[in-house]
Amino acid sequence: MIELALTRSSGDRRRFELDGIGTLRLGGWASRWATAEAGERRWGLARRGLWRSRIEATDPAGSVVGTFVGRSLKRGGTLRWEEHEYVLEPDSNWTEHYALGDGDRRLAVLEGRGWGKRPVRIDVDDRSAIDPGLLLFTAFVVRALAEDATAADSAASSSH
Repeated sequence: MIELALTRSSGDRRRFELDGIGTLRLGGWASRWATAEAGERRWGLARRGLWRSRIEATDPAGSVVGTFVGRSLKRGGTLRWEEHEYVLEPDSNWTEHYALGDGDRRLAVLEGRGWGKRPVRIDVDDRSAIDPGLLLFTAFVVRALAEDATAADSAASSSH
């Protein structure tokens, strides 16, 4: 098992690095969008809609290459990347842990914590078996789900 962490770059609070994979650079209000880079490849990542989790990845030409659609009542959802469908399933009932699956194969386990110094931790068996763009997109999705969960918890606790 290989442990990776999305880590804030020194000197740039909006840039995060995933060692040996690529980078995410946040932009926009409340970090609703980011630019992901892996080698020469680049994508725009953005949250869409207000009531349901929908996140898209676009290539430099503006074509959608990735989508995540969250479930309305349960955590997780369906993730598509370059014409292939994956499932992002909760891996814990108490924390923001998610397993990225391809059929019955588990590709990665991700833990989201919002935007701190290390907002997402990732465990993979073989990082060369996962497209770098897919891994960066999934890290952005999991971070967004963790942020949504934190906001929901805060709203619930302040209403009591």
